[in-house]
Order: sequence, then structure tokens, then C-alpha cells
Amino acid sequence: MTTEKNCCEGMDHDEACGCEDQALITMVDAETGEEYTFAIVDDFLYKEQAYCVLMTVDEEEPELVITKVVDLEDGQEGLMSLEDDEMEEVYNEYDRLCEEAEIEDEDDEE
Repeated sequence: MTTEKNCCEGMDHDEACGCEDQALITMVDAETGEEYTFAIVDDFLYKEQAYCVLMTVDEEEPELVITKVVDLEDGQEGLMSLEDDEMEEVYNEYDRLCEEAEIEDEDDEE
């Protein structure tokens, strides 16, 4: 877990992102052993791969982290950090989806 993207800059965390009722998960950095708590705020499919969008909850400025949903050996689903070569593409796709949803919301208001 090394990639984070700033979101909700200048906005109230709970209201702007709708995170107040989201499930929380704790992830442990394999290198440092440090624990991080995230709210699960979104998920999406891209190129037949599921991704989970997490938001930090213990930080002064919340940040988005996108992870890949993977099947673990025990049959459970888990989350994995994105590879460097896929990171930009996946974040760009999520940005595109958010912009598309925002346009749809604006159209609904009219």
C-alpha cells in the first residue's frame, strides 16, 4: 500500500464523500507492520477486474486508495495494491467514472 490519491480536498469528509455509513477495514503494511484504517467508499469493474476504492479515516486530509480485488488461496476475497504499470490507467478510469456520474447528477437536477 503505497499509492494514495487526495480526494475531498477542502470539503467535509463525511458529507462530501458519503463515507459516514461505510464499512471500515484495517490493513497492515507488510514492510512496516503499521496499521491503516479505511472506509470502503466505492467499487467498480474495469477490463473484467474488480477494484475497491478506500478512503483513509485517520488522516486530517482524507485520501483515496484504489486496490484490486483478488481471490485468496482460502477462497476468500482480498485486496491487493495496484502494480506500478496499471496504477495510472486504473486511477484515470475511476476519475472518468466519477466525472460521468457527476454529469448524470447534473442532468437529473435539470
